[in-house]
Amino acid sequence: ESTEDLKDVIGNISKLKYELQTDKKFKLLDGNDSDQEEWNSFLQSLPDTHNSYFSAVWLHAECYMYRRVRAIFEETATLRDFDYFRKQKKDAFMGSLEAFIRLTEKFNETREAKSRMELQGLFRQLVRLNLWGNRIDLSISGGKIVSQDDDPFAALANLEGYILADDTNAMWECISMTDGNIIVDFVCDNAGYELFTDLCLGDFLISRNLAAKIRFHVKTIPWFVSDVTPEDFRWTLDALKLAVKGTLRDLGSRLSNYMETGHFELIEDEHFWTSPYDYSQMESVKPSVYQSLQQAHLVIFKGDLNYRKLLGDIKWDTTETFENALRGFRPTNLCSLRTVKADLVVGLERGRAEGLTAKDPKWMETGDYGVIQFAPK
Repeated sequence: ESTEDLKDVIGNISKLKYELQTDKKFKLLDGNDSDQEEWNSFLQSLPDTHNSYFSAVWLHAECYMYRRVRAIFEETATLRDFDYFRKQKKDAFMGSLEAFIRLTEKFNETREAKSRMELQGLFRQLVRLNLWGNRIDLSISGGKIVSQDDDPFAALANLEGYILADDTNAMWECISMTDGNIIVDFVCDNAGYELFTDLCLGDFLISRNLAAKIRFHVKTIPWFVSDVTPEDFRWTLDALKLAVKGTLRDLGSRLSNYMETGHFELIEDEHFWTSPYDYSQMESVKPSVYQSLQQAHLVIFKGDLNYRKLLGDIKWDTTETFENALRGFRPTNLCSLRTVKADLVVGLERGRAEGLTAKDPKWMETGDYGVIQFAPK
């Protein structure tokens, strides 16, 4: 039965490829999935001048392509729940094990640190590891397996000059000037090494009593190749608990205990994160998501796609402030940890973008540069 389904999938993907390459008008989604009505309402609202792969806003075109691929699998009897990107994500995870070990061993050495200055230094390191973990993105590499197999700490000093905007201190003040009884949300991006750094930052916040709960918002369906799904999240915790190295097993057990005690929570059934809407539309389109984020003291948006949705995929002047570019989206304190992989960025000093373009006209596409940007509520 799966053989016939696979034939249908291959044929339908070929048809989709032809539709996109020949710039056919976007089609409405078939099926009974809970996000179908929302998607079709959006597609019907598009003007004819922006309702095909090459004419639409790039954010809409990309999201449409990945949602149509998912729709093809949803129409089958045996492959509805199949994650066609899972093997690449697992391979990337396994290729990063050495970096995981180095990271956990390093932070195990610092577990006795208690002073505010020591904790701030550790937070600063973790935020940077979290930022640069976002470089590993299978949608950018065309699905080619990319992993973190070197020493993550050795690169930090060399990468410091590639951070174009740095609001780490504002993030620290936001978190540390509370009684610790707060919620911190991660709107996740990539599985593998990046998710591991998300979990490590969450572990730090809980173990040092800087937060009471960490919530991880993940994608409901396979998305942009390497994005975290609920199955990826659970598999990661299980893989850590079963690791050969004791330090990883200990971490995996601790993280799983956080899940059992409610210190960690997986938000796994929200389709808004795989919708075509940008985040300035969230409060009107999906108020329940906006209200959920309002419960958090800080929301950390990870990666390039989240950044583009925060900014509306608008070609902003690079010197525009991050706060203005959010266009009123402010459910709570929020920040973005993002390596630059698309041609929009804000919050830069005057002349910085021009200088980078003179050195490399494609600097916005490489993931070599990053931003740590914060906006208070």
